[in-house]
Amino acid sequence: MLPDIQKIRTADNVQIGYTVAGIPSRLLAFLVDGLINLAVLFVAGLAASAVYNAIGPGGGVVEALALTIFALMLYTGHFLYFAILEATSAGRTPGKRAMGLRVVRVDGSAPGLSEALIRNIARIADYFLAFGLFVAFFNQRSRRIGDLLAGTMVVRERTAMAQPAGLAPVLLRTPDAGPGIDGLDRLGQHEYTVIRTFLSRPGLPPDQRARLAWQIAQKLFERMSLPGSAPERMWPPELFLERLYLQLGARLGAR
Repeated sequence: MLPDIQKIRTADNVQIGYTVAGIPSRLLAFLVDGLINLAVLFVAGLAASAVYNAIGPGGGVVEALALTIFALMLYTGHFLYFAILEATSAGRTPGKRAMGLRVVRVDGSAPGLSEALIRNIARIADYFLAFGLFVAFFNQRSRRIGDLLAGTMVVRERTAMAQPAGLAPVLLRTPDAGPGIDGLDRLGQHEYTVIRTFLSRPGLPPDQRARLAWQIAQKLFERMSLPGSAPERMWPPELFLERLYLQLGARLGAR
C-alpha cells in the first residue's frame, strides 16, 4: 500500500508532501513518552509522601490532601510535558523524535503554545472517554480529538534526499555558513525546502526578491524565537537565509 501523503501549499506557493503518521507509530511514540512520564509519577509520589509526613497523622483529611497533591502533580505534569515540548521543539517530544514523527499545523507549520495546550488538554476526552483512538482510526489523517480541536496532525519527518535531476541549483553568494544561529533545532525539512525554493529563483525582480526574503526571514525569526537584539536580525535578509540554508542543511544531512 502507498503511504498516505498529505499535500500542503505554503504561503510561498511551495507544495510539500507529508506522510501522515499511522496509529501504530503514534502509539509507540506515546509509549516512549509514557516511560519518561514515570519520572513525573515518581516525583509526585515523593511530594505527596513529604506532605503527609510533614503534616503528621490527621486522619482522612491529611490523606485526602496528600492524594490531591499527588493527582494534581501527576495530571498537570503529564499534560504540560507534551504541551511544552511540542511548542518549544517544533512539534517533537522525545517519543515522537525517536519514532521520526512530529506535530504540525494543518498548513505545515510548527505548532505554537496555544495549539499544543489545546491538543493536550483534549487528551482528557481521548483518555477517559476512550474516544480518541476511535476518532483517529476513522479519520483520514489519523487525527484524534485534540488534533481536530487544535488544527494539527502528526506526520513523519521528511528525510533529506539527494538533489533530483533537473532541480534548479541554489545560487549562494558565499559558501561561508557564518556563525552558529540560535534556534536552529526548531526548524526542520519544511523550512529547509522553503528556503531552498527561494534561493533557487534567481530570475525574481530585485525589489520582489528583497521583499520576499524579508517576509520569509521575519517568519523564521519568530519561529526560532530570536530576540530583537539577536545579531542575525541585523544581517541582510537574503544573507540570513543563505547562512540558515547552509547550517540547516548540515544539521539535516542534506546533500
